[in-house]
Amino acid sequence: MTAAPRHAVDAAAPAAADTIAVGDTVRFRGADWVVTAFHGPRLFLDVAEPMEPEEPAEPLIILQTAVTSAPDFAVLNRAAPRSTLPGRIGEFHALPRDVRKAAEKWERHVKEVLHQQAPNVPATTPPNPAFDPKRRTLRQRYQAKADQLTQAGVPVSAATVERKCAAWRKEGLMGLVDKRHLRTANPHGRVDGRVVDIVWEILDDERARGLSPGTLSRLIDRVEQTVRVRYAKLLADPKTARGLVNSPATFYRLLERLGITAENAHTAAARQAAGSAISAARSGSRRATWARWPGELVQIDTTGLDVLVLGDDGRVISVELTIAIDVATRSIVGSLIVPKRTGRTGGTGRWLAGRATRSFDTMQVVAQTTAPLPARPGWAPETFMEGSDLPFEDLLAADPRFAGSAARPVIKPETLVIDHGSPFISADFTRACHSLGIEVREARLRTAPDKAIVERAMRAVKTGFSQYLATYTHHRLDLRGKRVRKQPLWTIPQLQELFEQWVVLHWQQTPHGALRSPFTPGLRLTPNQMYAALVSLRGYRSTTLAEQENRKLLPAVWVRVSRKGFQINNRTYNLGRGKLDPCRGSSGITAQQGRWEVHYSPDHPEVAWLFNHRAEPGTDPWIEVPFIHRRLLSDRWTEETWAEALHIHLAAGGSRRDEAAITRATARLLRTATAGPQATTPTSKPTPRPAAPSRPALPAPAEPYDDLPPLDPESVRPFRSLDRPAGDLFDASEPARGAGQSLDEFLASLPGLHPPTSTDPRPMSETDGRPRPEKTLRADNSPASPPPGGLPSDEPDSARQGDDQ
Repeated sequence: MTAAPRHAVDAAAPAAADTIAVGDTVRFRGADWVVTAFHGPRLFLDVAEPMEPEEPAEPLIILQTAVTSAPDFAVLNRAAPRSTLPGRIGEFHALPRDVRKAAEKWERHVKEVLHQQAPNVPATTPPNPAFDPKRRTLRQRYQAKADQLTQAGVPVSAATVERKCAAWRKEGLMGLVDKRHLRTANPHGRVDGRVVDIVWEILDDERARGLSPGTLSRLIDRVEQTVRVRYAKLLADPKTARGLVNSPATFYRLLERLGITAENAHTAAARQAAGSAISAARSGSRRATWARWPGELVQIDTTGLDVLVLGDDGRVISVELTIAIDVATRSIVGSLIVPKRTGRTGGTGRWLAGRATRSFDTMQVVAQTTAPLPARPGWAPETFMEGSDLPFEDLLAADPRFAGSAARPVIKPETLVIDHGSPFISADFTRACHSLGIEVREARLRTAPDKAIVERAMRAVKTGFSQYLATYTHHRLDLRGKRVRKQPLWTIPQLQELFEQWVVLHWQQTPHGALRSPFTPGLRLTPNQMYAALVSLRGYRSTTLAEQENRKLLPAVWVRVSRKGFQINNRTYNLGRGKLDPCRGSSGITAQQGRWEVHYSPDHPEVAWLFNHRAEPGTDPWIEVPFIHRRLLSDRWTEETWAEALHIHLAAGGSRRDEAAITRATARLLRTATAGPQATTPTSKPTPRPAAPSRPALPAPAEPYDDLPPLDPESVRPFRSLDRPAGDLFDASEPARGAGQSLDEFLASLPGLHPPTSTDPRPMSETDGRPRPEKTLRADNSPASPPPGGLPSDEPDSARQGDDQ
């Protein structure tokens, strides 16, 4: 191991535990050590520079916390380059077979010259005397190999052997491949590359000056004028002018290869200037974003989830999702779902209801990357880390917080790629990331490769998670369902828990096309498997923040302290008995006009913490100050609940200064949200739409049963039985009764068709308003029998006779 340079030792500074990597040189107990490996909570250290040269140096295996907590601990080579992973194995196997065999043959010769053990050769085998490094110098071995190959019929010089050895040391097996097989065709044809640079230069100049793009012929004329002025001496000689002077047809073909048209000339120039998004090797291909170890590069972004949920105020709202994804392992290491803003009031500029992702939400996502995800009660056994592909035993030994955690890795970002959204470029977010030792890098404008991985992950979330949920809304309005709002609604906490389970069960355990095994490149890995394969490159270091450090990550406001306390968003915070009187003066910070620094959590705003910059050394500078009306709120409330209650209070004519009334409105809103949305029942039939004046409305058909009184079950009489056996009704041998009756006689014999006679003493009301039939008597004064198929009479004897039968 080589010792660290003295200028690096002099510039050493204390470093956090999570900045150590394999290959770093650290100072510990007055000596310099090289980190050789990580194993759970232990470090493997080797002496970089012995204190006494005559004493043998022995490696050291020690707990990582013992090293990082030492008073003289420091990282000496913070800017040391890291080792890279070979990525040209697939390129070698794509070459012709004879080319690969020639390179492998040269590799055996190179290993013999450098005394590197070739395959299938035991390590104890003594080297050839002609190539023994103890007997011959390196230059003598070059000449010996050249003589050996020349005698075998392959004339080679010693310089060629030296060049092959240097190429093998630098590029491995690919350095021994014949470069003629690695050449590619010029993507620009016979056009000189300087002409292509002039094309982009002219387009960039037009964009910078704000000029309007013109036709391709104008662009070609300007390119030719620039070439004549800049390369006048080269154009005088036909040999040097080749490629600089081209025909109009050649220019048009060149612009087509570059993807430049009259409509997108400036857009293509901006894309090319933003970072060479168009590769020179293959037109139209994009340069991939990659990382070598977990946490080296993490991308974070926010997008709509295309799902309707039940908000805290009981209304149906949309939500946004913020995720952080690790580039090396494609693991989702942080996520948060928050409501979306719904709209603005007319002309006031204030949001009517709801909110969008804030800097505090993005800070919570970053905080999730530093701690394990606890498994919730009721989750499936497959969600636990203990039975997953992650190295659970080693991680548990390094961090006891992994006990009972879900199968999602903990990857603390080293570099965090953000876009230009207001939550990410805010001062609170930047301050929180810097306090955790995270570098914040902004993606370039209109440069898709800078955040391509997180953008593609968002699309996968919508197709793999959102579309399978109730109340899924398509991102296109013409494809959105008509009854989406009538489906069952999830609350935001329920949806957050569902998404975390989906990440653990589906995302982290699904093979990814961009994740290949470092040992078997043809094998696709899951994010958990890729993390298990790469975690040894940097090791795992636990990041545990103290209570005071967590408070520093909360949003900060600067307030003035008076006798009544201080205010945050129309809420007064104060301590009784004058405990805030020492802070009533100036804080001494001139940049803030003497105001005091206060931190609070929007999710728990009932308490704020004031930071006393004038506190005595050794005392706690944090002062916990409660909200003066927090006893009126028995349920948990948030900043959004308070803002909604304030809006309701002001709409009812209340005053902004009446904090007690606003607090009671917040309590009522919480009770309403707890009850959920109430179903409204219509009290009357809907009013039909009025018809057009030119077409008079047709009268509605009368309902035949509208005038009938309600049916009383007690007034229903049982249907009478027949007065004769049913077998005698269709007996043809018996003559038909009443065959000689007239129609009037037949109708008179039916019950319920005769009007009441004057001899009936009962009034009309007792007969239910229906006419009573007259009795038909025979010659013997007996009741007439009913006709064939007729109904029996109303006489009670007949009814009893039928009942007896």
